[in-house]
Amino acid sequence: MNVKKSNQVLSSKFLVFLLLPIISFALNVSVTILPQKGVIKAIAPDAKVNVMVPPGNSPATYSPDFKQLKNLKNSQVYFTIGVPFDKKLSKIKEINPNIEIVDFAKYIKKEKNPHIWLSPALLMLQAKTVIDVFIEKEPKNKEVCLKNYKNYINKLSNLEVKGFQKIKQKAFITFHPSFYYFAKDFHLKEIALQKEGKSPSFSYLAKIIKTAKENNIKTVIISPEFPTKYAKIVAAKINAKVVVISPLNEEPCVTINQLIEALK
Repeated sequence: MNVKKSNQVLSSKFLVFLLLPIISFALNVSVTILPQKGVIKAIAPDAKVNVMVPPGNSPATYSPDFKQLKNLKNSQVYFTIGVPFDKKLSKIKEINPNIEIVDFAKYIKKEKNPHIWLSPALLMLQAKTVIDVFIEKEPKNKEVCLKNYKNYINKLSNLEVKGFQKIKQKAFITFHPSFYYFAKDFHLKEIALQKEGKSPSFSYLAKIIKTAKENNIKTVIISPEFPTKYAKIVAAKINAKVVVISPLNEEPCVTINQLIEALK
């Protein structure tokens, strides 16, 4: 489904849900992608979290189903994160006029790449956004949330230490630049085969293969959400290991640990 048709379908669903009443018995929140749910659950385990783009779907083209829109209507807070799907929610206030929209990246200096959930350092700032909201909305649970928040920060700090101790490789290859901020955190070079959202040309592949051989790159990371053909071609040419890691795992800490292990 192209983006234009997806937006038309989404608009028709909006009209239906404008007529439904808002019912809320507890703090409900909506998020765009699954890793945001993982951060929220780490701090507020009892929160009801509605994920708008399920695993295996593209944030550029996905159109939410009726259950998701119903949950969105009952949400008190929507956490955006800067992926293309967020731009489709310009009519969110028509579905739920009282919803508060919070940028998951509000404490982060933004770049074009939206994959901020795979950096321990940036996750700490996203956790700060979450704890701010939950203290405001659920002051009765402040102490529990603060305890969980501190534990989460410690977990991320330990991951940082592990990364700097264990990672020995200097660069890796992947198809989509999902691991940009992870690489930035640990002073690595991420070489993405996808260029400006397009599959690589044969000349670009040849250039990457040459660079990979010159720099002794040993790891190619593929993700189930993106095409694997080109990455496997490069891996075969440079005799590199292929590691499967999804950037959209619900637990960002698990994904980060997988990356550390892959790049030891």
